[in-house]
Amino acid sequence: MSHVRQQIRDRFATLLTSGVSLVSSRVYSSRVYPLTQANLPALTIYTGSESSGLQTMGVKTLSRTANIMVDAYVRSTANVDDTIDSICVQVEEAIASDYTLNGIAKNTVLISTDIDFSGEAEQPVGIARLTFSVLYVTSINDVETAR
Repeated sequence: MSHVRQQIRDRFATLLTSGVSLVSSRVYSSRVYPLTQANLPALTIYTGSESSGLQTMGVKTLSRTANIMVDAYVRSTANVDDTIDSICVQVEEAIASDYTLNGIAKNTVLISTDIDFSGEAEQPVGIARLTFSVLYVTSINDVETAR
């Protein structure tokens, strides 16, 4: 098994690979992936911050809230904003179609979208960062099983 956080990222990857046709299969479960113009548009998935709190009723459990980031990268063209928005539609709808992430999470909610441009690649790229708040619960001594 793996940490529930990893299981969440893996479920995001599954949902986005099948649900975001605009990026084809270019969905990477890593914050660092060598993106070139040849493999754009693409999505990267990674964990940002996570907070947790002890639940004291019954079995000792931790209520956790993880911020899962989905970065969409597109070639910077004249219609970059439209392309980013189209990809965001597909990302949001793919995650909303299974907001409990196959029972791993209690809920998954989009909490922010930031759109920017970067000139660090071979050619400028547009980037949208979608941040999802994922609420899940684990036993205090078993972080590999969602409760």
